[in-house]
Formats: sequence, C-alpha cells, structure tokens
Amino acid sequence: MSSVKGISSFFPDNKICQEEVINFGKKIFSKRKDFNKILKVYKNSGVNVRYLVKNLEWYTEKHSIKTRNILFKKNAISLLTECIKNTLDKCNLLPENIGGLVVINTTGVLTPTLDAELINCFSFKSNIIRLPIFGYGCAGGVLGLNRAIEIQKFINKPVLVCNIELCSLTFRPQILTKENIISTALFGDGAVSYIVDNSGKCEVLKSMEYTWKKSLDLMGWKVENDGLGVLFDKSIPSFISKNLPKIIYKFSKQKKNGYLLHSGGMKIINAYKEIFENHESIEMSQKILNDYGNVSSVSVVLVLKEALKKKLNGNYLMVALGPGFTAGLSEIKINE
Repeated sequence: MSSVKGISSFFPDNKICQEEVINFGKKIFSKRKDFNKILKVYKNSGVNVRYLVKNLEWYTEKHSIKTRNILFKKNAISLLTECIKNTLDKCNLLPENIGGLVVINTTGVLTPTLDAELINCFSFKSNIIRLPIFGYGCAGGVLGLNRAIEIQKFINKPVLVCNIELCSLTFRPQILTKENIISTALFGDGAVSYIVDNSGKCEVLKSMEYTWKKSLDLMGWKVENDGLGVLFDKSIPSFISKNLPKIIYKFSKQKKNGYLLHSGGMKIINAYKEIFENHESIEMSQKILNDYGNVSSVSVVLVLKEALKKKLNGNYLMVALGPGFTAGLSEIKINE
C-alpha cells in the first residue's frame, strides 16, 4: 500500500495580514465605483494571514510576463529546495534513493520544467522518472498525489512530490474586475513536498479523478498580453453543493472519521460544511485558510499535514477541486 511521509512546507519571508491587504485593495481598486460594496469580501474571505514572494508595493505596478516568470523560477526553486531538504531528512533518504519526481503547479510556466531545474540542485540520478504537471489548479494537491502513487507502484521506489504555487505573481493591478478583487482577498504563495513510498502511517487506500463535461468556464486562466488573468465563476459553491455529493457517493460509501478538504475560501468551505454536515474536521481546512490563504494545490496538502500533526487516526476523505471542472479524491488511512 502506498503511503505519504515527510510532508514539509516552506513559505516566502513576506508575511502579510489581511488588514494590510485591505488597505492595498483600497489603493488599487478605488477607481471602481462599487468597490465599497465589494470590500466585504476581504472580511468574509476567512483569510487572516498569507505569505507573498514580494512586498505589497511591488504588486501596485504593472509587470511583463517575462518579469513574472523570472521571479517564479527564482522563488519556486528557492522554496522547493528548502522543502525537499527537510522532506529527505525526515524520511532519512538521500537524493540518490528517489526513483520518481512529480512537480505540480499552475501559477508559472517554464521549459525546461521545474523538475529538470531541481535535478541540477540535488544529486538525483539522471534516470529518475520525471512528471511535471501544469493546470490542475487547486485539484493538483490531490491529483499530483494520485499520479505519484501510479509511478511509485510501477517503479517500486520512493517518489518525491512537490507542489509550488506563487499565486501572487499572476496579479495584474490594472484589472478592476470582481474576480481580480476576490483573488487579492484569498490567494497566497508557498510550497510543500513529501515522499510516496511503500510503508508509513499515512496510507492512500484508493483514489479517483472526475471531470464534469461542459464546465470549462467555471475556473481557470485567460492568457493575456501581460500574464494570466484569473477566471472563476460565482456559481462554483452551488455547483459543488449540487454535484460533488454524487461523485463522493460513487467513490466511497464507507463512513469516514473526517475530511481533508482544499481551503478554497469561506464560500467553498461552507459548501463542504453543507455536504459533510458541518463535520468538526473541516475546522482544519478553515485553519489553513486563515493562516496561509488559498495557496492553490499546496493548500490541501497543508490540511493533511495538519491532520498528521494532530496525530489523528482513522479513514479520511481528501478532496480538492480545480479547472476542468475537476475533482480529485483520495481515501486516506492514518495510523498514528
């Protein structure tokens, strides 16, 4: 049975509280006549603190795709390097022991991809199996894990999984859309890494991926001249409430001890509360949202890390949703 071990996280140095972001929003978006009505999204977001790769002043200026990608590459490699060192130490593994490397992100585009960059930062073997994954969005926290398990079962060697999301580098201050305002209320930057191997206290029993057809416009990116433009529809929470329970029922009818859910924002968490009857385990997702903001694919792994930190036991359903519109599900058995 494949297991998850050695979860490590690392964040940029700029720790920003929501009050600072509110003042930033007033400065950027005050040209919009109805901004005062939208201002409540900051208070209602569920975010108290998040970490950003640059100070807030940087985000008040326009930047080119080239500038954004240079910063993405530099900061992604820096954050992941620290994560990986910690993960390898926790698992008592050397880079040479790793048979596969999976790197998930949706907030920066590089070729060669980040996994190739990381090959040159550590003494990984040159014949390591590499899988760069782009575009899963928040669902990448679960779907990256699922892909890693498939590789681990095939090669029977430890697989290193890395999630890196620098959401803030996609922000474009000249765009006054409601989606852009909401993004400033929610998103943060950060990285996680972990090992998938044959043994451990956190087993993955089974997994599933499901993509709803004709739902492409719910979430994603629009590629613009100066970067990526955020796209998410206001109907996402109601879509989740209506459609996710059917998929969960198909996936697993067994009663769970709790739920490990992506911290997408309070409206998403409230949809989860409706589906899972306000289960107490959802507080972990709310805590991660409060402490880090929505860090896309990183967030649900932080929730799993929190569950392991609490030394929980039993069967847990791990869920994250992203562009497609796609659900990633895993059944996790924690044996603490």
